[in-house]
Parts: sequence; structure tokens; C-alpha cells
Amino acid sequence: MANVVMLLGKSGTGKSTSIKTLNPEETIIINVLGKKLPFKGSSTIYNTEKKNLFRIEDYQQMINLLQACNGQPHIKNIILDDCIYIMRKEYFKRAKETGYGKYTELAQHFQQIISTCEQMREDINVFLILHSEDVQSDKTTVGYKVSTIGQLLDNQYNPIEVVPMVLYSAIKFDDKGKPSYGFYTHAAMEGAVQIPAKTPDEMFSEDFIPNDLGAVVKAMNEYYG
Repeated sequence: MANVVMLLGKSGTGKSTSIKTLNPEETIIINVLGKKLPFKGSSTIYNTEKKNLFRIEDYQQMINLLQACNGQPHIKNIILDDCIYIMRKEYFKRAKETGYGKYTELAQHFQQIISTCEQMREDINVFLILHSEDVQSDKTTVGYKVSTIGQLLDNQYNPIEVVPMVLYSAIKFDDKGKPSYGFYTHAAMEGAVQIPAKTPDEMFSEDFIPNDLGAVVKAMNEYYG
């Protein structure tokens, strides 16, 4: 079983930037939106010619590519960047369909992607990069959840519940206003807001670590031996 990690957070908090510390010879990026990677030299490191950057817009195509990657022993890390847009693109293609059945199918298709990841080799790390949105109560933010396609689907399916690890990306500022980009590793409260992070017991001693996926991979390798 592969290591499946959800990397959740708001735009601009360093999720995609964290890719830069991974070994590009061992890493595949599946880019759903086709956005450029936000670190210097990324286009020469990850591109279609090197066969480590792919544009996928359909859930079945993504599953097929994941299964193909499973048979390539040099691949150790797979990034599914902006992967919730696989669901959103299907939703808009089926916008004219009526009834609640399509929401169940959308959740099933996204879960099939996660299940495919879980069934891959145990030496593969899969990172699902997702945007978060606020959970509000009486117009006050009390937590964060995966940004999907709305309440009808959220009532049926919560992606956070089906993966063993969730890192929540955030920016902290020191007393001089200098930002530190990082990941929450454990559930925490920031004021009245609950942070939806979780990792296996004792994998990380710190509650907030730098946004460095290379360091995360090292910690997982050491933890699981």
C-alpha cells in the first residue's frame, strides 16, 4: 500500500512550492489545471519531454496513468496537483443532468482515484494537493474543509476522512512580520479555528514544519522503515 498524503490549504500558502525539494528523477507531477509550478527553474526540471509532467483532465485517464506509474520502479513520488478539479470538470460536463445521483457518482469517481493510489507499491508516496475553504458557524470561521463543488456533495463525502495523513499548509508571521511557510502536522486550534491536520503517532514531533516535501518523504521513510 502506497503512502497517501493530502496536502490541504488556501492558495498562496506554499503547497506547490513544497515540490521543489523532491528528486525530479523520482517524481511525477500530474497537473490538472496546467498551471506553471511556482519555483525557479521548474519548467526545465519538470516537463513533458522528461516525462515527469502530465496534464490530465479526466478521472479515468488519471487512474490509467497512476496504474502505469505503478509499474515503473524509478517513480517514488507522485503529485496530484489541484486534483479536486478532476471532480469539478466532470461536474460542469454533466451540469444539465438532474437529480442527486450524479453527486454520488462524482464522489465515487474521486474515491476511485484515492483507492488506486492506495493500491500502488508501498515505496510510492502520493500527494494530493487540494484547496481548502472555510467552515463557518454563525458567520464565523470555525475550521477548514476541502473545497469541492458544494453542500450536496459535502453531505455525502469528506475526502479528509478517507486518507491517513493530512498536512495543512499555512503562513505564520514573526513579530517583525516575516512569513514562515509550513505545514501543520497535527490537529490544532488557532484561536477559535480548528486545523484539520493528522499524521501517524510520533511521525512528527513538531506541530508545524517547513513546507518541504523532501523532508516529509524522509520522515515517512524513517517511520515505516
